[in-house]
Amino acid sequence: MADSNINIELSPNEVRNLETHGYKSRNTSQRNSILISNSGANLGVNTSGNNASLRVRRESSINSFARAAYERRFIRYENTYQMEPDDEHRIDLVRIRRVATSIIETAIAGYKYDGSQATVFTMALADRIRSQMKQLPFSRYKIITQVCIGQKRGQDLRIASRCVWDSKQDRHITITKESSDAYVTATIFFIYSE
Repeated sequence: MADSNINIELSPNEVRNLETHGYKSRNTSQRNSILISNSGANLGVNTSGNNASLRVRRESSINSFARAAYERRFIRYENTYQMEPDDEHRIDLVRIRRVATSIIETAIAGYKYDGSQATVFTMALADRIRSQMKQLPFSRYKIITQVCIGQKRGQDLRIASRCVWDSKQDRHITITKESSDAYVTATIFFIYSE
């Protein structure tokens, strides 16, 4: 004999009775319905007040969401398997040095060092250098720009960096310029992304 399921609605008294037995009710009538499992041909309603064989039926949460959310299309790109840059897209350090030097020279022309504005000036200069480097035809390179600025007072400064990279394709360039009372050191890293 096959099991059959019957949905019935409970009265508010029966819902309160179920709540005292550990069942939680919801405000919707669909979630207040009770699932009764009967075996055989006896499809009667449980009227004995024994709620031990009853359990609360919950609607599936997947049906409450729009189907379009589950049917999104994902764009997949094929691998290029390009492990090194083309000949016309290789790094040209002479061109990069020329562009970066002109940007730094125009930025520090007439610059007076101010400690409170140095952070803003450094970030703006780094963004300007990076945006100009992105205009160059080195499309598969990630560009990292580090700029250091300080006041000249006869001190000595050494800036060092370490990187783990591919020495065949990855490059860096460091440019240092001075004004009457400040110095600027910019290091630009070009990391090839496969």
